[in-house]
Amino acid sequence: MTISPTTANAPTQRTDSADGRAGRGRGFIRQALDAGIHPASRRPLAAGQHCGGCAHLQVKELADASRHLKCGLVIGTGRRNGGPDLHKETPACVAFEAAPEAPANDSTRELS
Repeated sequence: MTISPTTANAPTQRTDSADGRAGRGRGFIRQALDAGIHPASRRPLAAGQHCGGCAHLQVKELADASRHLKCGLVIGTGRRNGGPDLHKETPACVAFEAAPEAPANDSTRELS
């Protein structure tokens, strides 16, 4: 949130709304999903798929040791934080690729 300096004639302007940040304010993710667009990749949504099962879903660890789920299609494209935070339940886009299954370690197989 930014507050511009005030003068006697100008009221304080707050820019924490969608209008102040080129449509990226509160509700941006919900608006994109309602329009059938993935909020990170900006591609159309894939029916029946979720980001939790996608190979592009990555964990990004920030300097403060916080961890955020991000779309690998967006990370490193010049955005400051790599796009919006995602959830495993976020509907996936048409670029969905199934994540490889982790091998199950059962007691019948010896590890070397």
